[in-house]
Amino acid sequence: MAKDNRGAVTLDPLEGALTTAELMELISKGGPFSPGSQVEGDEMIEAVTELLRHNAHPEYITVMVSEAVSNDYPGVAGFREAWSDWISPYEGFRIKVDEVLMLEDKLVFTVRQVAMTRHSRVEVETPSAAVWWFEDGQVRQAAFYLDRQAGLKAAGIASPDHP
Repeated sequence: MAKDNRGAVTLDPLEGALTTAELMELISKGGPFSPGSQVEGDEMIEAVTELLRHNAHPEYITVMVSEAVSNDYPGVAGFREAWSDWISPYEGFRIKVDEVLMLEDKLVFTVRQVAMTRHSRVEVETPSAAVWWFEDGQVRQAAFYLDRQAGLKAAGIASPDHP
């Protein structure tokens, strides 16, 4: 994602830097991460990895948060490692995007993770959240919360309006 030589925002490789607001708008509107969309696990990993290659802060970090543990994965390769590990136990995995909230310096995604177990092919769905922090027109950190309410709280949203 970038600005082309006419200043128009595009998904093409970088030709010019985006502002934080422009990058946040591109990610949250249209494409695989807009509300109502659904993306397969491997496709999500590829799309976000490509986005990060062009728009990650030099000190970018991925954080995977569950009730019991929080793990940090530095750099773009860390994102790929974290998510490849996360979906590896499943026969199938997809993300359903419910809502995208644009806040001052962050995007908050409320999603449902839908996984199919390998053994019995049972589908399991978990309401979750992701919070992406931005700095100087770049993605500084993306934290993925298995518990949706914990993610909303981390983003400064403590509302029962977000199930």
